[in-house]
Amino acid sequence: MTGTERRRIMAVAATVAVTGLVSACATIPGDSSPEAVSSYASAPYQENVPSPQQGRAPDLLLRDFFTASAHPGNNHQAARAFLTRSADDAWQDATGTVILDRMDLNADGAVHDGRISYTVRGTIVGRLGSGGVYVPDSRTFEDTLELTRVDGEWRISRLPEGVVLDRTDFTATHTARDIYFLDPTRRFLVPDRRWIYNRQGNIGAALVSLLAGGPREGLSRGVVNSVPTSDLVRTSDSPDGQFTADLTGLADISSEDRKVLAAQIVWTLAASDIRGPYRILADGTPIKDGDRSEWSLGDVKEFDPSPVASAPLRAVRDGSLVTVTDGTAQPTPGWTAAGTFESADVAGDNGAVAAVTGSGDRRKLQVGKPDENPVTVDEADSFTRPSWTGDSQTVYAVADGDKLRRYTREATGHGLSRTEVDSSSLKATGIQDPRISVLSVSRDGTRVAMIINAQVYVSTLERGGGDGRDGGPDTVRLGTPVQVGRELGPTVSVGWRPDGSLLVGTRAFDGPVWTVAVDGAEATRLSARNVTPPVVAVTDTGKVTYILDERAVLQLEDDDESESDSENAIWREVPALQGDRAFPVIGDN
Repeated sequence: MTGTERRRIMAVAATVAVTGLVSACATIPGDSSPEAVSSYASAPYQENVPSPQQGRAPDLLLRDFFTASAHPGNNHQAARAFLTRSADDAWQDATGTVILDRMDLNADGAVHDGRISYTVRGTIVGRLGSGGVYVPDSRTFEDTLELTRVDGEWRISRLPEGVVLDRTDFTATHTARDIYFLDPTRRFLVPDRRWIYNRQGNIGAALVSLLAGGPREGLSRGVVNSVPTSDLVRTSDSPDGQFTADLTGLADISSEDRKVLAAQIVWTLAASDIRGPYRILADGTPIKDGDRSEWSLGDVKEFDPSPVASAPLRAVRDGSLVTVTDGTAQPTPGWTAAGTFESADVAGDNGAVAAVTGSGDRRKLQVGKPDENPVTVDEADSFTRPSWTGDSQTVYAVADGDKLRRYTREATGHGLSRTEVDSSSLKATGIQDPRISVLSVSRDGTRVAMIINAQVYVSTLERGGGDGRDGGPDTVRLGTPVQVGRELGPTVSVGWRPDGSLLVGTRAFDGPVWTVAVDGAEATRLSARNVTPPVVAVTDTGKVTYILDERAVLQLEDDDESESDSENAIWREVPALQGDRAFPVIGDN
């Protein structure tokens, strides 16, 4: 077991499965027979699934039942074997699934008249939504189950509605997988993390079915889907292992639509190690781009959802922007060397710099390429570090802690227009006076990660025009924030990693740097060696992680041959910035 695996098991907040996708479960399409997407469910193999053992003590049988509940096939058929007939008829397993950090079982008394009851206690860390969507939670759980002797064997005669699961059982039986939708510009793929039972026979069919089912509720107003929401999806594997998806509802599809449709399907399958080439059909006819009847990753490589950043490391040092090349840090020429920078971000496409400048009680947000004169786009008492979207057209920042603003490049190409983002959803956090101290926009421009009152939240940037509540399709508002990484304690920095997860810096000596899954289901502690908290800045290229702790800029390389996969990995100072407190900046967002 690697160090990463050990840390992941120790630090995982929760994992969840596609056990509650639908109320009426059917088999996942595993051959050429069409299956209703709305009746998607897993078709598992049942090796090593717990079953009632003769003479089993009631407390052990109850634990076996909870373990069997992690196997969702056929309406939890494995778990139902532990129930009396009446309890089996009454159990509503589709009313919801909760994940507990641990299960404590305590008998409520001795056996009486062939019956005994146990109280189950724990802390809910997550809930399972439709389509394998995980929703983080944090509250206590307590309920009572009753067991009765039936023909000399203990069976469960009374239990709560829904499914109650221990997260340890999930780590053994379920896997998180990304399905991909599109940002509103249809230029970037947006990951939507789902949890799938890993013993089913055709993962590819399940993934395509989930794509056709559309994005999760919290993401739906921020993305678009080129895969038709069809009643029927047909998938198959040919004898040579080639995966085929046959979709309906694609009679009139343009060349551009073909490519984005293929990008969604191909990258979704490839991310789950389902090898190509892939055949995509419309009502049995190949979707062709030119003479192409099959698709590979190379055909849609420009949609790579987690590219490694290619721009050099930059840093804000002594109020100026410096560029690290060939082991040295050189001042970036132009206005970026003025010595008034407080924070900055660099656009990946065109190298434009957005910087917070000034001193005293007033700050300016200025934008411009290094060889241009900057344009002041806003003024306030304070700004968060600005954050560009991946298309280099829009930058976001929070003014005075509570005003989320969007600055979009005008059609003429000169200047940026400012709009206020409706942030009334911050009330949903339950915080009396929510203050955003850090804001980071995902590369695809559909989500923001925020530190609100020292806690990490993720929200969708919802596009308007869908329900008449706003001024048009280009209107943006902040979706409901969801807290993730609850177990991290007070946090001070957050940024997006290329794979769509979060990199978080804290004040804790035993866990100064973490990676956190965007759905809040997992948190992994990185090495604490050589790190002196607080970690006030974080960024990641996909190969190298950079942080700024109390003393210096540190780096940790993602090299399989190094110690970066170990809890003993050593953070090293960036050679070109040794002895300097500088804020690292990666230009490819």
